[in-house]
Amino acid sequence: SRIRIRGGTSINASNKPLIVIDGVPLDNENIDGAADPLSLINPNDIESFVVLKDASAAAIYGSRGANGVILITTKKGVGSNRLKVNLQQNTSLSTIARTVDVMTGDELRAVVEEFGTDAQRATLGDANTDWQKEIYRNAIISETNIGLSGGIKKLPYRLTLNYKHEEGALQKHQMNRTAVGLNLNPSLFNDTLKVEVNTKLSMIDNFFANQDAIGAAISFDPTQSIYQDGSDFGGYFEWLNKAGTKPNNLAIKNPIGLLDQKEDVSDVLRFIGNA
Repeated sequence: SRIRIRGGTSINASNKPLIVIDGVPLDNENIDGAADPLSLINPNDIESFVVLKDASAAAIYGSRGANGVILITTKKGVGSNRLKVNLQQNTSLSTIARTVDVMTGDELRAVVEEFGTDAQRATLGDANTDWQKEIYRNAIISETNIGLSGGIKKLPYRLTLNYKHEEGALQKHQMNRTAVGLNLNPSLFNDTLKVEVNTKLSMIDNFFANQDAIGAAISFDPTQSIYQDGSDFGGYFEWLNKAGTKPNNLAIKNPIGLLDQKEDVSDVLRFIGNA
């Protein structure tokens, strides 16, 4: 997702707003390996957010706030000696609502048999492969959140643990996030001095599926099978050059081969803290 508060104000520079979490300004740019700085935050920790879009943002944060500012405040502990435990578990299913309407293998064979040349007929396979069905899946999204809050004498605290497993509708795409947050806000010297300590640790494992498979699935020959006996390319069917030794660089690649033969992963570790 992309957030635009003041619209596109620059061609070459970033148009992203500045995100400030409990007084800590985060970099406007993406974190390497993470989709967005907001993906590193446990949504259950957010108590409120304020959007600054006018000159007030620039007055406080300078040029970094030129594209607007999002101020996020996280939940704090309560001054009660009783321990409160909050448990949330959410599970959902993500599906593809519609796919692109394309020819089946039988329909394409009928067209080529009627209008094609002998050379084109010779390239036809005998399969009926729905490539879009092969690359997509019903994706499971599961999130567990545990919150512990209370107070020890004059030390209110809030500890949160979050784990999220999110599969993408595109095969192999997934994210696992583990987040820990601790907020302390004691009052000292007969409530004369108030202290706030906010810490957040996020660990994210991503597997980024090869999105080239989406376009390939719409255009790839449905008369061909996914696999081919004797294939030197991971066992997947591929269009070859005239010599039959290398893949044809002008041809569309096997969508399943694109997904299975590319490993694009990232491990992100980020700590945010202030007092």
